[in-house]
Amino acid sequence: MVPRVFRVMSRSAGSTPVRQAMGLVVVFAVVNLVTLGFAYLSLRSSAEEAMRSNLVQLMAGFDAAASPGAAEVMVTAAAEAADPAHRVFAYIAPDGRVTGNADARLTADGVEIRPMPEGRPLGRDGYLPLIDRKAGGVLIIGESLTPIRELGRTFLGLLALSLVPTVLISLGLGAALAARARARVERIEQALGRLSEGALDTRIPAEPGRADDLARIGARINRMAEAQEAATEALKQVSADIAHDLKTPLQRMTVLLHDLREGLAPGGREAGLADRALAEAEGAVAVFQGLLRIAQIEGGGTRPPSVPVDLNALVASMAELYGPDAEEAGRALTLDLAPATLAVPGDKGLIGQALANLIENALRHTPDGTAISLRTAVDGGRPVIEIADRGHGIPEEEREKVLRRLYRLERSRTTPGHGLGLALVAATARLHGAELDLLDNAPGLKVRMAFPAGRDRGA
Repeated sequence: MVPRVFRVMSRSAGSTPVRQAMGLVVVFAVVNLVTLGFAYLSLRSSAEEAMRSNLVQLMAGFDAAASPGAAEVMVTAAAEAADPAHRVFAYIAPDGRVTGNADARLTADGVEIRPMPEGRPLGRDGYLPLIDRKAGGVLIIGESLTPIRELGRTFLGLLALSLVPTVLISLGLGAALAARARARVERIEQALGRLSEGALDTRIPAEPGRADDLARIGARINRMAEAQEAATEALKQVSADIAHDLKTPLQRMTVLLHDLREGLAPGGREAGLADRALAEAEGAVAVFQGLLRIAQIEGGGTRPPSVPVDLNALVASMAELYGPDAEEAGRALTLDLAPATLAVPGDKGLIGQALANLIENALRHTPDGTAISLRTAVDGGRPVIEIADRGHGIPEEEREKVLRRLYRLERSRTTPGHGLGLALVAATARLHGAELDLLDNAPGLKVRMAFPAGRDRGA
C-alpha cells in the first residue's frame, strides 16, 4: 500500500494539488515536531529541577554529621536502604576511603561514579550528582537519570504514534486526490490534443455536481470547441455554397471558350490566348468540383455502400493504369500485393480516386528515376494500402497541414495542382473509418491507409 502511494505521488509530483498536499503535510509534521519538542524540553527541565530539589533535601539530612566517622555511619545506613541502580550515596573520607553503595572519584569535569567491588549494579543511564563537603570529606549523592531517559523514549513513542500515521494517512488521501485530479487533467489534455489535431467535435465529459476550477476550465473549453466547430462548419458551408454557385457559370464559360477556340485559326495569337484562358477555366472548374466533392463527403451526403471492394484488384488496376505514365515520366512503379484477397465494404470510386490522387502526387513531386511502390497487406487484422516513394518527402511539421483544403508546400507551388488531392484522400479515409498516416520513407514519403479490422473479406 505504502509503495503504491509513493508511486502515485511521484507520478503526480508536478500536479498543483499534490504540491499543496505535500506542503501541508510538511507544515503539519514540522508543527508537530516543534510542539512535541518544546513539551519534551519543558517536562525534562521540570523533572531535572525536581530531582535537584530532592538531592538538596537529602544532602541537608547529613548536616548533623560532626566527624568523618559519623558521616560514614550515616552514609552506610542510607546506602544500605537505597538501590544503587536508582540512587547512590558515596562519602570520600579525608584519608581517601570511600563509603557507600558506589565508588566515586572526583575529576576535572565533576565526579566519576563506578560500582563498588562485589556491590550491586548501577543504573545504565547515568546519574544527576550533587557534591558537597561534609565533616572534612566529600559527600556525593546521585539520582539516576533513568526517568529522564524514559521520558525521552516516551516522547519518541508519542511522536511515532502521532506523526507517522498522520503523515501516512495524509499522503494516502493526497495520493487519492492527486490520482483523481491527474485523471481529470489527462482527460482535458487528451481533449485539447484531439482539438489541436482538428477533431472539433471533441468534448470534455461533463461532471455534474462539480464546480471547482477544473470543471470550469472543462466547461469553457467545451464552449470554445463548440464555437470553433460552428465557425468551421459555417466556413465549410460558405466554401461549398460558393463552389456550388460558381460551378455552373464556370462550366458555361468553359463551353463558350471551347466554342471561341474552335472558331479561331490555329497558330494565331488569339488562339493561344484562348487556349490559356480555357486551361485556366478548366483548372478553376476542377478546384470547385474538388471542393464540392470534399464537402459532400464530409457533410454526410455520401455514404460508402456495403458492396465489398477488392483492394488487391483495385490497386492492381491503378498500377496498370498509371504504369505507362510512370514509365514516360522516368519513374519505376512497382506492385506488391497481399497473398489473400482483401475486401472491404466501401465506395470503389472514392477509394480509387484517393489512390489516383496519391499516385499522381508521387509522380508529380518526385525527381526522375524515383522508385514508387504500391503495396497491400494485412497488419493486425487490418487491410492496409501503402503508396511509397523515394522523393523529397514532406516535413513532419507539415504533414497535418497538407491534409487541409487548398494547402500546398512552398516548394510545390510551382508544380501543377490545387492542394485538394490529399484533402480528398483524408475525407475518403474518414468516410470509410480508415486511419491515414503520412510517414517518413527515409527518404521520401509513405502514405498508409489502414481500414478497420473485422470487416468481411473475400476468401
